[in-house]
Amino acid sequence: MKPTPKPPADQTPAEHPNTPEHGEGKVTPAGLGADLQLPEGLPPAHAKPHETQRQTWDRLRREAKAAGMVRLESLSYANREVERLYPPTPPPEPAPPEPAPIAPIVATPREIGVSGLGDIPANWPSLPPNASLQAEIAWVQASRLDVVQESPQGTVVDLSRAVTPAPSRAAIGWLETSIRAYSKYCDIAARATASQEHEAEQVRRERLAIDDIRALLREMLPPSG
Repeated sequence: MKPTPKPPADQTPAEHPNTPEHGEGKVTPAGLGADLQLPEGLPPAHAKPHETQRQTWDRLRREAKAAGMVRLESLSYANREVERLYPPTPPPEPAPPEPAPIAPIVATPREIGVSGLGDIPANWPSLPPNASLQAEIAWVQASRLDVVQESPQGTVVDLSRAVTPAPSRAAIGWLETSIRAYSKYCDIAARATASQEHEAEQVRRERLAIDDIRALLREMLPPSG
């Protein structure tokens, strides 16, 4: 090793990094351990343009050996400087997944709704809230084919086409049930019809009983004359 030249008297030690205050003539670059000291004749490590990482490693190793480093020191120097000059590139962030295509929503007639149920004709009388179930179901049965119109855009109700006004507002509700849930409406209609037949039969029997009583009374009366 050549002796370190002393700095001129007009310069401070900070202007000469190779002075004893900065490592006794030996420099430790960033990325190297303190146990690996570089000789003075070794040029600063750098990567040349159009030089591959392998070519840089080979050149640094040769330069270190030429400057007086032993084989293991030159290998360690080349490895560490290449790591500093060619830092690992972080892997690219994965691209966000593409959103799944949204299929267009096509509304069915039931989803579109039933229009016209609230349009009470002006010539109808004021409707009470309720009437007998038999009367309400009978009106729906008689008017449904006239007032309900089906189309691809939905179901339209035109109450003005009914032959008679609805007996109540509940009857219009039963009309809506017959459109939206026909099977449920059929069950209600069957019960109402059965109840109506039962009441009719009961009235007929009562009339027969009254007729029998009247005939018995006529037999008990004495003949006029």
